[in-house]
Amino acid sequence: MASFSFTQNVGEQQYASGALGADASNKLTTNDIGKAVKYGAADNFVLCAKGDEIDGILETVVDHTVNDGFAFGSVQMGGRVTTAVVDAAEVGTAAVGTRVAAGTQTAINTAGGLVVEILAGADWKVIKVVSGTGVAGDTVMIERI
Repeated sequence: MASFSFTQNVGEQQYASGALGADASNKLTTNDIGKAVKYGAADNFVLCAKGDEIDGILETVVDHTVNDGFAFGSVQMGGRVTTAVVDAAEVGTAAVGTRVAAGTQTAINTAGGLVVEILAGADWKVIKVVSGTGVAGDTVMIERI
């Protein structure tokens, strides 16, 4: 009998384009692709801090600027993400159904990826444990609800 496994379905994704970074001096770069972002006050997206609700996942950064020097690119606003890593400081287990927010991410322009931590009531939830059991350092698939 064939096996079925959840995957990241491209057709389910929702995207938004926008200015990226806190300001023209602190632009997001291609090293930041895959990290959690939130809405900023200047019609922009900024990296999430630990514990922030996730508004989207940085998808692309293009080679031009907008709004007096901000980077420009696209953000995945919904759907699924297969590469979320449970924060190294997490003491709980991110099991299927657990709600998650941004964990401790690497600094701007530093390779890293999406890190999540458990947060009751958050807008994203774990739908599959990809590696391990959902504890610190394990990989989970999350979906916006």
